[in-house]
Amino acid sequence: MSSRGIYIVANARSEKLCDNLVYSIRQAGCRLPIRLIPFGGKPVQSRFTLREAEMLPIEDFPAASREFVAGLSAVLTDCPRGFLHRFLAWFGDWDEFIYSDNDIVALTNWERLFEWLPGHDLVHADEEYTTRGRYNYDEPDKIEEIFGMGGLLSAVTAGHFLARRDPRLVEDMRKAMKWFQTHPAIPKKHDQAFLHVASLIGKWKMLNLCKPPHNWLSSWAGDYQNPLALIHALQAEPARQISHLHFSGGVPVGTEPTADFLSANLDSRQRMIRLTKLGILELGGWIPARQHFKRIRNGLRRRWKKTVTSFQAP
Repeated sequence: MSSRGIYIVANARSEKLCDNLVYSIRQAGCRLPIRLIPFGGKPVQSRFTLREAEMLPIEDFPAASREFVAGLSAVLTDCPRGFLHRFLAWFGDWDEFIYSDNDIVALTNWERLFEWLPGHDLVHADEEYTTRGRYNYDEPDKIEEIFGMGGLLSAVTAGHFLARRDPRLVEDMRKAMKWFQTHPAIPKKHDQAFLHVASLIGKWKMLNLCKPPHNWLSSWAGDYQNPLALIHALQAEPARQISHLHFSGGVPVGTEPTADFLSANLDSRQRMIRLTKLGILELGGWIPARQHFKRIRNGLRRRWKKTVTSFQAP
């Protein structure tokens, strides 16, 4: 029988989200082993998470994997290096694995997701394919020119997926690194675009459970007006399934319409204290102002990097 497990990457800054992620995994009945890869910076200190997950230092992975991440960091310049530690999963000793970001809540037992992996290189459940590549590429039309019509329809959200450990897939990712270097104007320099390009280069066998005939519900939290809307969607005819909720698109602050899922691990007193603090910050305008500032700052950083890159080009 294949060895299986779940990889997560976290540090002290994402510890609260990580706690809730691990709690939701266990509450859904999943008993798969969990390995925590350090993101960098101050490490996770949570007793709960460290009891449920095995801390796996970067040094425990093969030297080739650390060299791979270092090379990838030089290519994916818009992506903090800690996010690239997800790719270490392909260098681990589990035959099959799930990778999950911290801003995710498990809504079903993830053990059953492995039923879909036979015959596939990667399985996911998201609607990234509906975006026509605008979040992954500066020139999305070029993807279909290079890889053929429909190339954008195999897009994958890098925050949650199942995959098998296969040297061929790693080799495809090495080819994707070179592709990014020879086509710098096309992709955004982050992990999600990189994973998609690798899958296109290697012609990976991909299964998206949100597409027909499976038609699972969208896993993006932003698609639901509130928790009631999610419950109604689950009970609509014909009945549809959902694997998880992903609060992607920025660091969730806890005021999102479906943010109750992010505090599932808290008791009633802890939840009330958190909501009181968030309410004061939200009504005082601090949260919207901070989010606006971050958008401006990130936009300026991207422009600066592009300017520097253009001056460095031969």
